[in-house]
Amino acid sequence: MTSTRNHSLQQLQALQSNRARILARALEPNASFAHVETAAKTLSELAETALKGNRDNHAEYQKLLYILSLSDDTDTALARRWLSNWAYRVEERFIPEADVPQPLSEAEFLARIEQEVASRSREKHPMSQFIFEGSASRAQLQVFLRRQWFRTFRLYREAADLLVNLADVDEAAALGRYLHGELGEEDELRSHPRLLAKLLGAVDLEADFQAISTMPEEIAYLNNRVRSFRNPDVGWGLAVFYITEIVVPGNHEKLYNALLQAGISEDAAEYYKIHVSLVPPRAKREWQLISRRIPDHAFQKSFLTSLQQHFRIEKAYYDAVWEEMQSVK
Repeated sequence: MTSTRNHSLQQLQALQSNRARILARALEPNASFAHVETAAKTLSELAETALKGNRDNHAEYQKLLYILSLSDDTDTALARRWLSNWAYRVEERFIPEADVPQPLSEAEFLARIEQEVASRSREKHPMSQFIFEGSASRAQLQVFLRRQWFRTFRLYREAADLLVNLADVDEAAALGRYLHGELGEEDELRSHPRLLAKLLGAVDLEADFQAISTMPEEIAYLNNRVRSFRNPDVGWGLAVFYITEIVVPGNHEKLYNALLQAGISEDAAEYYKIHVSLVPPRAKREWQLISRRIPDHAFQKSFLTSLQQHFRIEKAYYDAVWEEMQSVK
């Protein structure tokens, strides 16, 4: 029997708040349009107050959006997505726009990306440095890998949202090839979530495909990623795709070596090994999705705005994981 633990109604009912009840009512099979409209208004108003700085409302907003965006029940998916879109519209009004007053040349745009990555990439974070130098205990590696699981096991679904927004068939084919690789090509047991599940098993962690995060910073990170991939302006999604998928070899190679040093076998650490490549980001075939859009000033603005927002949220997330890691021996 399929588990319903990560279904939206079950989670909303467990919250026992007025707003959660309003959303749950809108997701019921017999919900009227008035119920759905009330839920959209409720969520939008919550987003407005949350993003103006109310901490309690912000925590509730992120939790509700997480349930709407990342639950598994397909029968409520259309309603959940419609409601989420209202929240996204509010949220994007509060995201600081990147400063791109004039169109950048291709060289200037590439330099701007490299500057952002060099100064704010997760590789620079003290937690990453701690792991790379081989200082993490097994219990600390478990903390990191459990959080890697939350970042990874649904990623193929989010990238599929970006694929839907690519109207050009050649671009869709390029991203489709990426998804084909992400899902194991001809062998589903070699999909990246399955390979990561193998690694988790090697360090005595459960690879839970129904996992529900309770870390506020992680929830915010995942919500931002989903919102970016779903944005019809593909600059938002391509920025997150670039930083999470195209610029990974250096980081993953260091993680792979750290795991081997910690006594993890090459076979168990295969998830990281397959991401190791000396191919520069702009030599990857997926780069064409970005490169052909660079002359477009609007694309430059949305891409760089999304990239900066991603880094802001990722830093808070990595700070929280680092704190969790330091709390264990």
